[in-house]
Amino acid sequence: MSTIDHVKMERMEIRTLLESDAAAWWQLRLESLEAEPLAFSKAVAEHRATSVETIALRFREAPKGDLTLGAFENGNLLGMATFIRETGEKERHKGRIYGVYVSSMQRRKGIGHALLANLLEAARQDSSLEQILLGVATSQSAATQLYRSFGFETYGTEPCALKVGSTYIDQDHMILRIR
Repeated sequence: MSTIDHVKMERMEIRTLLESDAAAWWQLRLESLEAEPLAFSKAVAEHRATSVETIALRFREAPKGDLTLGAFENGNLLGMATFIRETGEKERHKGRIYGVYVSSMQRRKGIGHALLANLLEAARQDSSLEQILLGVATSQSAATQLYRSFGFETYGTEPCALKVGSTYIDQDHMILRIR
C-alpha cells in the first residue's frame, strides 16, 4: 500500500484491520449506522446482534483478495472501508466496495480519499479484477463526489433501494472499470 502523502495526515496510518481491531471497528460501525441511518443498508439492531468475536473471526478468516482498511490516528480508528471480491465463476472479474465511513469529527481532512486510494491500489494488484462496483445513497453527495474523483461512474439508480421507517432511499450504482 502507498504511503499517504498529505502533509495533514503525517500521523495517519492506513492499514488492513486485524482480529485485534474488531472492537474498534464494531464501535465505529455502530457510530456510522446511528449517525447516517439513510446511508447504509444494515440497521443498528442488526449490527448490535453481531458480536465483536464474529467480527474478529471475519477479519482473521477473510478470503484472499478481501480486505477492510482502517484509518488510525494515535491508535484511534477514525475511518474504514471494505473491499470484497466476488467468488462466483461468472462474477470473479468484479469486486465491491462497502461500508466506507469516516467519523463526522474527522471529515474534510482527506481520510476518505486516503482510504479509497489505498483500497483501490490494493484491489488493482489482482490482474484478474476488471471492475469495481459500489452503491451510494443519492442523498450522499460528498460520497458520490469522492467516488467520481476516482473515476467511478453511475450506471443506474435503484428507486426505493432502502426503507428506513417510512422513508425510502434511492441508491446510485457506480462502476470503476480498471481493465
